Amino acid sequence: MSRVIIYKSKTGHTERYAKMLSEELDIPCYSYKEAKVSDNDEVIFLSYIYASKIMGLSKALNKYNIKAIIAVGALAYSKDYVNTLKQTNNIDKPFFYLRGGIDYSKLNFIFRKFLPIIGKDIAKDDKELLNLFKNGGDFVTKDSLKDVINHLK
Repeated sequence: MSRVIIYKSKTGHTERYAKMLSEELDIPCYSYKEAKVSDNDEVIFLSYIYASKIMGLSKALNKYNIKAIIAVGALAYSKDYVNTLKQTNNIDKPFFYLRGGIDYSKLNFIFRKFLPIIGKDIAKDDKELLNLFKNGGDFVTKDSLKDVINHLK
């Protein structure tokens, strides 16, 4: 039995976190599409969030022996948001939330057009969040992985 990281990434933020975590823990890292794991392997699953859903999680839970779940999203960390994600995705395993960002250059036409509009509703009077939804942003840092690494070591 060994540990592996499996990730699902849309714009690269989740992939970057997965690769940093792989390097730090010295364990292999695979994209969801290329994952090669045995039934006995313990999986650390990372994926992006879309409308409070952790993409690919339900299939991954049925397919792999998941020991920890890490969700990556654009919004700043808050306990309320983490609790919403846990409830929405029925999470009963160790769970972590990391802030990724928005990269419009890697999104398809529909996302590029509608995410800024949706963002205005989400952000309301939060200028930093309004700017993120208007221009994109990148919040991926190795320091963000501290709690995850401490838990998994």
